[in-house]
Amino acid sequence: MKPSTFHYQNVQKVSRWGCNFDSLTELRFAVSVMEEYALLRNWVSIYYHPGTLQPTSYIRRCHRRYTPDFLIRHRETGKAFLVEIKPRAFEHYPQLLLRKEVAQNYIHLKNYDWTFKVVFDDEIILTAEQCEAFEDCRKLKPKSIQDLWLKEYSKRLLIGSSTNKQIEFVMFGKK
Repeated sequence: MKPSTFHYQNVQKVSRWGCNFDSLTELRFAVSVMEEYALLRNWVSIYYHPGTLQPTSYIRRCHRRYTPDFLIRHRETGKAFLVEIKPRAFEHYPQLLLRKEVAQNYIHLKNYDWTFKVVFDDEIILTAEQCEAFEDCRKLKPKSIQDLWLKEYSKRLLIGSSTNKQIEFVMFGKK
C-alpha cells in the first residue's frame, strides 16, 4: 500500500525568476512551457475542509491548504490549467486523487475556465534549445550573471514579479 503523503529524497530547491521552485523538475516544467504559456508559480492557495474536500473562504483550525505548483494559460488558445508536478512514482498515491478533487471543487465553485492537470516528470520533454536554457539557468550562481540571463528571459515569463495585466491574463484570460 502506498503512503498517503508524498515523501521526497534528495530534492534540490531552486530560486529563479523571483520565485522558488521546489525541485529541478518544476524548473524543467517552467522552461518547457514558457514560450507557449503564460504562467504563475504557487499563485493559487485553496483552503478546504478535509472531510468534505470542499473549498472554504474562511479559515479554521481544522481546514487544510493545498497550493498547486502552477497556473498556466496558453498564449494563443487561452486554455488554462492548474498544474501539479509530480514524479511518476507518485502516480497512484491517494494524496494525488485528493488534490485533484480539491482543485476541481475549487475551480467549479469559482466558475473558472481552468482544468486541473497532473504532469509527471517523464512527460516533461525539452527541445534542444530548452535543454540549453534549463542547464544555463540551473548552473547560474553569481547574482550579476543571473541578472543578465533573467533580464533576457523575463520578457517571456509571467512568474515572480508579474504585472496586473499579466496576472489577469493567466487568471481570467483577459488580455
